[in-house]
Amino acid sequence: MLRAKLPFIAAAVIFLCLPYRAFAGDDWQPINPEELKMTADPAHPGDAIMLYHEETADDMTRHRYVYKRVKVLTEKGKDLANVEIEYYGSVVGISDIKARTIAPDGTITPFTGKAFNNTVVKSHSSKYLAKTFTLPNVQVGSIIEWKYTEFWEDLLFAPHWVVQEDLFQKKAKFTFIPFQKAGYTIHDERGDIKDRLFYLLIGLPENTAVKSQTNGRMELELKDIPAFQEEDFAPPADISKMRVNFYYGTNKMAKPEQFWKDEGKYWNKEVESFAGHSTAVLSAVNQVTSPSDTPEQKAHKIYAYVQKIKNLSYTSKEGMLEAILTRENKEKRTVNDVLHNNEGYRDEITRLFWAMARAANLPSYMMRVSDRDEYFFQPTVPNPGQLTSEIAIVVLGDKEVFLDPGTPLCPFGHLAWQHNSTKGMRQEPDGSILLAITPLANYKDAISKRVGHISISDDGSAKGKIGIAWAGEDALIRRLRALRTDDAGRKKQLEDELRALLPQGTSVQLDKVTGWEDGEAELTANFSIDIPSYASSTGKRLLVPTNLFQTRIAQPFAQSERKQPVYFNYPYYHMDDTQITLPATFHIESMAQDGEPIKTDYSLYKVKHSLTGNTVTISRDFAMAGIAIPQKDYPSLRKFYSDVATSDAQPLVLTAVQ
Repeated sequence: MLRAKLPFIAAAVIFLCLPYRAFAGDDWQPINPEELKMTADPAHPGDAIMLYHEETADDMTRHRYVYKRVKVLTEKGKDLANVEIEYYGSVVGISDIKARTIAPDGTITPFTGKAFNNTVVKSHSSKYLAKTFTLPNVQVGSIIEWKYTEFWEDLLFAPHWVVQEDLFQKKAKFTFIPFQKAGYTIHDERGDIKDRLFYLLIGLPENTAVKSQTNGRMELELKDIPAFQEEDFAPPADISKMRVNFYYGTNKMAKPEQFWKDEGKYWNKEVESFAGHSTAVLSAVNQVTSPSDTPEQKAHKIYAYVQKIKNLSYTSKEGMLEAILTRENKEKRTVNDVLHNNEGYRDEITRLFWAMARAANLPSYMMRVSDRDEYFFQPTVPNPGQLTSEIAIVVLGDKEVFLDPGTPLCPFGHLAWQHNSTKGMRQEPDGSILLAITPLANYKDAISKRVGHISISDDGSAKGKIGIAWAGEDALIRRLRALRTDDAGRKKQLEDELRALLPQGTSVQLDKVTGWEDGEAELTANFSIDIPSYASSTGKRLLVPTNLFQTRIAQPFAQSERKQPVYFNYPYYHMDDTQITLPATFHIESMAQDGEPIKTDYSLYKVKHSLTGNTVTISRDFAMAGIAIPQKDYPSLRKFYSDVATSDAQPLVLTAVQ
């Protein structure tokens, strides 16, 4: 048994074909009269309670049976009637969906409708399909329950049990029936025989035990499981919830250090096999570069070339899901396929850059990393599934430059935020494979400059112009989001983003945007705005907010206590300049005084006010240099944000001219 804090899904290929057997039927759990009468649980307040949760994963018949029963306690809890079942659509199917609603008086209304297909995007590289349906006649006091079966072929999926849910659970039962059949052998994709079963306990109490039954079943029964509490700016929920993850393995799995050495050798062999010694690669290098180019020029030209290749991970209908499943479900491809078709998935494009750089005699290496929006790499856990993306390293002079050619429009020398400050394994100059960390994230790699010019009218309304320039990560995020829509969609995204910052009721019109297609340039946008009620009137005075871009941003850490560490996706630096032209019929009665900068070891805020004629200029800098703030430092972080909010809230006080 291993304990860890990271989820895991293991898959193995098995050389046999067993018939699929459904597990579902009308064998609902008995209805408990006390549960029907339940109106609330003072010890576990919430909008609903999960009365029962059961999962059975059967690798003998390749299916997973799921059953959930929920008691609705409030009006908001009725939203749980909308059920969403996520699954990997390319390899897994859903069948035998059954559901029903039990009214407080015991009347049963079965679900007779249809489940619809939907798509769920959870991160830049995780895409799932979903079956969605709505239970009928749900009211406060109802019990709702549903069950379904997942099924698949030709693979073994050692299960990962999500023990913790968003609801408090009174009782849960999990069962795993591992594959065990005389005369058959389990192999992984490289041919290694998997002859042992491992499991990880993630976040569960120390006395939790998975019981092995005489018939080979693995079982876990739990009571009174606390609800998982979502918090803003927290690590991904999927790595924070209580879980138990199984996987098939060998004795090597018990020695993580040796496991990663072996895994590194296999990965390196795979990369070399993909790239080979291709004459097509050398031909492409000769077309792109010149013999007189410096190493820096060669690296830039090759990078620009591969960035123009169609990236299927971001443009195809099922791109993100297919990118994950490429190795398991597609015939073997090579760098020649990418060059010939002028298209490839993100890791294939990264490997092409590496192959071309190497052909151009540039010292270059591949690195396989964990995406921080999904996993936090743990070298003590022998799980290759932690490593989800590949990046490249090229040596220019005496410096290693980390590159992300598989991410469209990513600037040269920049890593998408998921790929910095993360760990993985990399190639070394001597041919070995070592565990390593990518460069630390820097707030200077994500800069936004916002400039506003507004004029206040006697009635407190305001009109003006706003210009915004995004650089680095702030620009990349918006460009990647824009890849999945058209010009009208891009326009709406930018207008909605600005509108969410400005006072309620603000009219926002995008006038011009430049830089969508150039990853090396700033992304800039210009807007016209109209704010019906910007300043508020109190008798002969007008109170004019000075925090134009923060008027609707609430203090994100208002709670005095925190359950989880604070986790920002990436550090950033915002610079705001706001010029407010005042009405001639008013003069300034008071203006905020510039105070000392507010700062911690990982954050900085400073603001400056100046007056020229009847125009006030507010210059505001805000930098967040940290990404992971432990719970012990939460009080200082909370105070920092509170002090910033207090400073931002100081208005200009205007008095009518007599």
